[in-house]
Amino acid sequence: MSNSNRTDFAQKMLIRNVFRNAALIGLLFLLPFCTSDARQAGFSDIDPGGLEAFLSEKSDRNVIILDVRTPPEWQNGYVESAELINLQAPNFREQIRELDPDADYLVYCNSGNRSRTASRILLEEGFENVYNYDGSHVQIRREYISLK
Repeated sequence: MSNSNRTDFAQKMLIRNVFRNAALIGLLFLLPFCTSDARQAGFSDIDPGGLEAFLSEKSDRNVIILDVRTPPEWQNGYVESAELINLQAPNFREQIRELDPDADYLVYCNSGNRSRTASRILLEEGFENVYNYDGSHVQIRREYISLK
């Protein structure tokens, strides 16, 4: 290999390393900003299987369980003590404004998506103690029934 070829090769490798290092530094810089959606939103997720621990931790406070599914979904089964407030209802915000903003709220739906949206809205409306059940209504019902 001639000197010219070695120099070209060395320059190419140096350029590749600079780009790779810059990309790594950029990723490391962004890492602290990569937090869970729930943390960024200001509410906590309760994972399936974590309901008992959550309710035990909150035993000194009244936890209000909100089901944010539609009425037809509600009729297919719900958590015994839950209140239905349909996220898709045009007056959803009006309904939640009637709730006690100082209470603890555990929000659930069919899959965790609508409950996450509802949890964000509760926070926007000034509620501070909001918890999203990050699972399905079937999972929370099964867990809740097993605690009775």
